[in-house]
Amino acid sequence: MLMSAIIGHRGARGLAPENTLKSIELAAELGVRWVELDVMLTRDQVPILFHDAWLNKLSNGRGQVEKFDFSALEHLRVLAPRGAKDRSSQPLATLASGLRLIQELGLGLNLEIKPTCAEKDLITLQLAVQELRAFPGLPLVISSFSDQVLAEAQRLLPDVPRACLWEELPDNWHLQARALGARSIHLSSLYLKHREVAEIKGLGRELYVYTVNTKKQAEKFFSWGVTGIFTDYPQRFQALSATTQYHTPFGEPV
Repeated sequence: MLMSAIIGHRGARGLAPENTLKSIELAAELGVRWVELDVMLTRDQVPILFHDAWLNKLSNGRGQVEKFDFSALEHLRVLAPRGAKDRSSQPLATLASGLRLIQELGLGLNLEIKPTCAEKDLITLQLAVQELRAFPGLPLVISSFSDQVLAEAQRLLPDVPRACLWEELPDNWHLQARALGARSIHLSSLYLKHREVAEIKGLGRELYVYTVNTKKQAEKFFSWGVTGIFTDYPQRFQALSATTQYHTPFGEPV
Protein backbone atom coordinates (compact mmCIF):
# COMPACT_ATOMS: atom_id res chain seq x y z
CA MET A 1 0.00 0.00 0.00
CA LEU A 2 1.66 3.21 -1.18
CA MET A 3 -0.29 5.61 1.02
CA SER A 4 -2.99 5.37 3.68
CA ALA A 5 -6.69 4.65 3.37
CA ILE A 6 -7.54 8.25 4.29
CA ILE A 7 -5.57 11.14 2.78
CA GLY A 8 -6.07 14.75 3.79
CA HIS A 9 -6.96 16.74 0.65
CA ARG A 10 -4.81 19.89 0.57
CA GLY A 11 -4.25 19.19 4.25
CA ALA A 12 -7.63 19.46 5.93
CA ARG A 13 -9.20 21.68 3.29
CA GLY A 14 -12.71 21.72 4.72
CA LEU A 15 -11.54 22.96 8.11
CA ALA A 16 -8.58 25.28 7.49
CA PRO A 17 -7.13 27.41 4.67
CA GLU A 18 -6.01 24.86 2.10
CA ASN A 19 -2.37 24.07 1.30
CA THR A 20 -1.20 26.00 4.39
CA LEU A 21 0.89 24.88 7.32
CA LYS A 22 -2.19 25.16 9.52
CA SER A 23 -4.09 22.82 7.23
CA ILE A 24 -1.28 20.26 7.38
CA GLU A 25 -1.03 20.51 11.17
CA LEU A 26 -4.79 20.09 11.59
CA ALA A 27 -4.84 17.03 9.35
CA ALA A 28 -2.13 15.45 11.51
CA GLU A 29 -4.03 16.32 14.71
CA LEU A 30 -7.06 14.51 13.27
CA GLY A 31 -5.06 11.32 12.78
CA VAL A 32 -4.30 11.58 9.08
CA ARG A 33 -0.94 10.03 8.14
CA TRP A 34 -0.81 11.24 4.53
CA VAL A 35 -1.69 14.61 3.00
CA GLU A 36 -2.09 15.74 -0.59
CA LEU A 37 -0.71 19.17 -1.54
CA ASP A 38 -0.36 21.20 -4.76
CA VAL A 39 2.81 22.92 -5.91
CA MET A 40 3.17 25.74 -8.45
CA LEU A 41 5.69 28.50 -9.18
CA THR A 42 5.80 32.25 -8.61
CA ARG A 43 7.21 34.53 -11.31
CA ASP A 44 10.68 34.26 -9.78
CA GLN A 45 10.28 30.46 -9.70
CA VAL A 46 9.76 29.87 -6.00
CA PRO A 47 7.74 26.65 -5.47
CA ILE A 48 4.68 27.46 -3.36
CA LEU A 49 1.77 25.41 -2.05
CA PHE A 50 -1.28 26.70 -3.92
CA HIS A 51 -3.99 25.22 -6.11
CA ASP A 52 -5.48 27.92 -8.34
CA ALA A 53 -3.67 29.79 -11.10
CA TRP A 54 -5.49 32.92 -9.89
CA LEU A 55 -5.25 34.35 -6.37
CA ASN A 56 -8.78 35.73 -6.27
CA LYS A 57 -10.79 32.79 -4.92
CA LEU A 58 -8.47 31.37 -2.28
CA SER A 59 -6.67 34.43 -0.91
CA ASN A 60 -7.02 38.13 -0.22
CA GLY A 61 -4.92 38.82 -3.32
CA ARG A 62 -5.91 39.47 -6.92
CA GLY A 63 -4.39 38.40 -10.21
CA GLN A 64 -2.46 35.45 -11.61
CA VAL A 65 0.08 33.71 -9.39
CA GLU A 66 2.66 33.60 -12.19
CA LYS A 67 2.63 37.40 -12.49
CA PHE A 68 4.07 37.97 -9.00
CA ASP A 69 7.45 37.38 -7.38
CA PHE A 70 7.33 35.57 -4.05
CA SER A 71 8.24 38.79 -2.23
CA ALA A 72 4.91 40.24 -3.39
CA LEU A 73 2.97 37.14 -2.29
CA GLU A 74 4.51 36.20 1.06
CA HIS A 75 2.35 38.70 2.93
CA LEU A 76 -0.91 37.46 1.41
CA ARG A 77 -3.38 35.47 3.47
CA VAL A 78 -5.05 32.26 2.34
CA LEU A 79 -8.73 32.39 3.26
CA ALA A 80 -10.58 29.97 5.52
CA PRO A 81 -13.06 27.68 3.75
CA ARG A 82 -16.76 28.43 3.82
CA GLY A 83 -18.38 26.99 6.92
CA ALA A 84 -15.18 26.56 8.92
CA LYS A 85 -15.52 27.23 12.66
CA ASP A 86 -12.15 28.97 12.70
CA ARG A 87 -12.39 31.83 10.19
CA SER A 88 -8.77 32.98 10.58
CA SER A 89 -6.69 33.24 7.43
CA GLN A 90 -3.19 31.83 7.11
CA PRO A 91 0.07 32.81 5.37
CA LEU A 92 0.81 31.35 1.97
CA ALA A 93 3.32 28.50 2.36
CA THR A 94 6.36 27.61 0.33
CA LEU A 95 6.98 24.00 -0.63
CA ALA A 96 10.14 24.05 1.50
CA SER A 97 8.24 25.09 4.63
CA GLY A 98 5.58 22.46 3.98
CA LEU A 99 8.19 19.73 3.56
CA ARG A 100 9.90 20.67 6.83
CA LEU A 101 6.60 20.50 8.69
CA ILE A 102 5.57 17.21 7.09
CA GLN A 103 8.89 15.68 8.09
CA GLU A 104 8.53 16.98 11.67
CA LEU A 105 5.02 15.53 11.92
CA GLY A 106 6.05 12.18 10.42
CA LEU A 107 3.54 12.39 7.58
CA GLY A 108 3.60 11.08 4.03
CA LEU A 109 3.05 13.40 1.07
CA ASN A 110 1.21 13.05 -2.21
CA LEU A 111 2.58 16.03 -4.12
CA GLU A 112 0.54 17.06 -7.14
CA ILE A 113 2.50 19.03 -9.73
CA LYS A 114 0.08 21.88 -10.45
CA PRO A 115 1.67 24.34 -12.89
CA THR A 116 0.05 27.71 -13.49
CA CYS A 117 -0.01 26.82 -17.21
CA ALA A 118 0.87 23.79 -19.35
CA GLU A 119 4.09 25.41 -20.57
CA LYS A 120 5.44 25.35 -17.00
CA ASP A 121 4.82 21.64 -16.39
CA LEU A 122 8.43 20.54 -16.44
CA ILE A 123 10.06 23.49 -14.71
CA THR A 124 7.51 23.20 -11.89
CA LEU A 125 8.47 19.57 -11.40
CA GLN A 126 12.19 20.21 -11.73
CA LEU A 127 12.24 22.97 -9.12
CA ALA A 128 10.02 20.94 -6.80
CA VAL A 129 12.47 18.05 -7.10
CA GLN A 130 15.30 20.35 -6.03
CA GLU A 131 13.38 21.01 -2.81
CA LEU A 132 12.44 17.35 -2.35
CA ARG A 133 16.08 16.23 -2.51
CA ALA A 134 16.64 17.91 0.87
CA PHE A 135 14.18 15.39 2.43
CA PRO A 136 15.42 12.01 1.19
CA GLY A 137 13.51 9.86 3.69
CA LEU A 138 10.13 11.50 3.23
CA PRO A 139 7.34 9.05 2.25
CA LEU A 140 6.33 10.46 -1.13
CA VAL A 141 4.11 9.93 -4.16
CA ILE A 142 4.17 12.33 -7.12
CA SER A 143 0.97 12.76 -9.12
CA SER A 144 0.04 14.79 -12.17
CA PHE A 145 -2.49 15.11 -14.97
CA SER A 146 0.49 15.46 -17.34
CA ASP A 147 2.17 12.43 -18.91
CA GLN A 148 5.16 14.66 -19.64
CA VAL A 149 5.55 15.50 -15.95
CA LEU A 150 5.32 11.86 -14.89
CA ALA A 151 7.86 10.81 -17.52
CA GLU A 152 10.27 13.46 -16.26
CA ALA A 153 9.62 12.42 -12.66
CA GLN A 154 10.51 8.87 -13.66
CA ARG A 155 13.83 10.16 -14.98
CA LEU A 156 14.65 12.49 -12.08
CA LEU A 157 13.36 10.37 -9.18
CA PRO A 158 13.03 6.84 -10.50
CA ASP A 159 12.52 5.31 -7.05
CA VAL A 160 9.67 7.63 -6.06
CA PRO A 161 6.22 6.19 -6.87
CA ARG A 162 4.18 8.03 -9.50
CA ALA A 163 0.42 8.31 -9.90
CA CYS A 164 -1.62 9.02 -13.02
CA LEU A 165 -4.24 11.62 -12.20
CA TRP A 166 -7.42 11.70 -14.27
CA GLU A 167 -11.02 12.77 -13.84
CA GLU A 168 -12.28 9.81 -15.86
CA LEU A 169 -10.40 6.61 -16.63
CA PRO A 170 -9.24 6.75 -20.28
CA ASP A 171 -9.69 3.73 -22.52
CA ASN A 172 -5.94 3.23 -22.88
CA TRP A 173 -5.16 3.92 -19.22
CA HIS A 174 -3.18 0.73 -18.71
CA LEU A 175 -0.85 1.54 -21.61
CA GLN A 176 -0.20 5.03 -20.24
CA ALA A 177 0.33 3.77 -16.70
CA ARG A 178 2.71 1.07 -17.87
CA ALA A 179 4.73 3.47 -20.03
CA LEU A 180 5.07 5.88 -17.11
CA GLY A 181 5.74 3.19 -14.53
CA ALA A 182 2.81 4.51 -12.48
CA ARG A 183 2.09 2.55 -9.33
CA SER A 184 -1.33 4.09 -8.68
CA ILE A 185 -4.29 5.72 -10.37
CA HIS A 186 -6.12 8.72 -8.91
CA LEU A 187 -9.68 9.29 -10.19
CA SER A 188 -12.63 11.57 -9.51
CA SER A 189 -15.44 10.17 -7.39
CA LEU A 190 -17.89 11.76 -9.82
CA TYR A 191 -17.10 9.39 -12.67
CA LEU A 192 -15.70 6.22 -11.10
CA LYS A 193 -17.47 3.02 -12.14
CA HIS A 194 -17.52 -0.19 -10.12
CA ARG A 195 -16.07 -2.28 -12.96
CA GLU A 196 -13.11 0.10 -13.28
CA VAL A 197 -11.98 -0.63 -9.73
CA ALA A 198 -11.61 -4.34 -10.43
CA GLU A 199 -9.88 -3.59 -13.74
CA ILE A 200 -7.32 -1.28 -12.15
CA LYS A 201 -6.65 -3.51 -9.17
CA GLY A 202 -6.54 -6.58 -11.39
CA LEU A 203 -3.67 -5.08 -13.37
CA GLY A 204 -1.65 -4.43 -10.23
CA ARG A 205 -2.31 -0.73 -9.67
CA GLU A 206 -3.59 0.96 -6.52
CA LEU A 207 -6.61 3.24 -6.82
CA TYR A 208 -7.26 6.40 -4.82
CA VAL A 209 -10.43 8.47 -5.27
CA TYR A 210 -10.98 12.21 -4.87
CA THR A 211 -12.80 13.99 -3.23
CA VAL A 212 -14.87 11.86 -0.81
CA ASN A 213 -16.54 13.77 2.01
CA THR A 214 -19.35 11.54 3.33
CA LYS A 215 -19.31 8.20 5.10
CA LYS A 216 -21.88 6.89 2.63
CA GLN A 217 -19.57 7.65 -0.28
CA ALA A 218 -16.59 6.16 1.52
CA GLU A 219 -18.43 2.97 2.40
CA LYS A 220 -19.48 2.53 -1.21
CA PHE A 221 -16.03 3.04 -2.66
CA PHE A 222 -14.28 0.87 -0.08
CA SER A 223 -16.85 -1.87 -0.71
CA TRP A 224 -15.87 -1.64 -4.38
CA GLY A 225 -12.24 -2.22 -3.39
CA VAL A 226 -10.56 1.18 -3.75
CA THR A 227 -7.24 1.53 -1.94
CA GLY A 228 -7.91 4.93 -0.39
CA ILE A 229 -9.77 8.22 -0.55
CA PHE A 230 -8.88 11.91 -0.49
CA THR A 231 -11.10 13.95 1.82
CA ASP A 232 -11.56 17.57 2.89
CA TYR A 233 -12.89 16.42 6.28
CA PRO A 234 -10.50 13.92 7.89
CA GLN A 235 -12.36 14.00 11.21
CA ARG A 236 -15.25 12.10 9.59
CA PHE A 237 -13.00 9.10 8.96
CA GLN A 238 -10.80 8.91 12.06
CA ALA A 239 -11.49 5.20 12.58
CA LEU A 240 -10.16 4.40 9.12
CA SER A 241 -7.21 6.79 9.31
CA ALA A 242 -5.62 4.63 11.99
CA THR A 243 -4.96 2.01 9.28
CA THR A 244 -1.93 3.33 7.46
CA GLN A 245 1.20 2.21 5.66
CA TYR A 246 4.10 4.20 4.35
CA HIS A 247 6.27 4.01 1.29
CA THR A 248 9.73 5.58 1.28
CA PRO A 249 11.24 7.14 -1.84
CA PHE A 250 13.67 4.24 -1.99
CA GLY A 251 11.11 1.49 -2.38
CA GLU A 252 11.22 -0.03 1.10
CA PRO A 253 7.96 -0.19 3.07
CA VAL A 254 8.25 0.97 6.68
